[in-house]
Amino acid sequence: MREYPSLIGQRFGKLVVREQLPSTPKGQRRWLCRCDCGNDHTATTGNLTGGHTTNCGCLRSPDLTGRVFGRLTVLGRSEKRSPRGNRTTPLWECRCTCGAITYKATDTLTNPDESMCAACAAQYGAEAARRGAGFVGGTQLTKIRSMKTTAANTSGCRGVYLDKKSSRYRARLTFQGKVLNFGSYDRFEDAVKARQRAEEEIFGKFLDSVE
Repeated sequence: MREYPSLIGQRFGKLVVREQLPSTPKGQRRWLCRCDCGNDHTATTGNLTGGHTTNCGCLRSPDLTGRVFGRLTVLGRSEKRSPRGNRTTPLWECRCTCGAITYKATDTLTNPDESMCAACAAQYGAEAARRGAGFVGGTQLTKIRSMKTTAANTSGCRGVYLDKKSSRYRARLTFQGKVLNFGSYDRFEDAVKARQRAEEEIFGKFLDSVE
C-alpha cells in the first residue's frame, strides 16, 4: 500500500499544516492548517502543494486602516479575535471620538448601533430611550402637551400652590430642570392666569421650535 508523506509542520504561504483530517469522498487528503492571521483553514494536498491555497482568505479582506465608521476611526489590524460559533473572527483596533480604544469586527463597524465604544453605546442607548419617551432637550413633550394636574397638587391647578406662611397663591413652572416663579397673588384665579400665561409663552415657543 502506497504511503504518502505527511505535510504536518510544513508551511504553504501563510498556512502551517497542523494535522491531517479525513479524506474527501473522492480520496483527496485534507489538512487542518493555521493561518498567520490566526484563523484555521482546511485544504487538500493538491491545493497546498500546487500553490492554489496559501492563506485562509484573509488576504482578500480589504485594509480598513484610516477608515471612519460612525464614531470610530480604524487604527489598524489587531491580534485580538472574537469567537463566532465554531470559529473566530479578527478584530480591528479603533479609536472612538471620545478617545477610548475599542476592538471591532468588520461587520460590527458597519452597524450604526455598534460603531462606537461601549461607553458611548450605553449613552446612545439611553438617549434613544429618552427620545422614545418623548424627551427633547431634556423636556418630555408628551408631558407638557397634556399638562395634567398631578396627585401632589392640592390647589386644583398645576403649578399653582398656596403659600401657608403668606396665605397667598404662588404660580410657578418647571422647565428644563429650572423652577421659574411668576409671583404671588391674593386670589387663586390670578395665580392661575399667571401660570397659564407662562405656559403659553414658554411651552408654546418650545413646542413650535421642535414641531
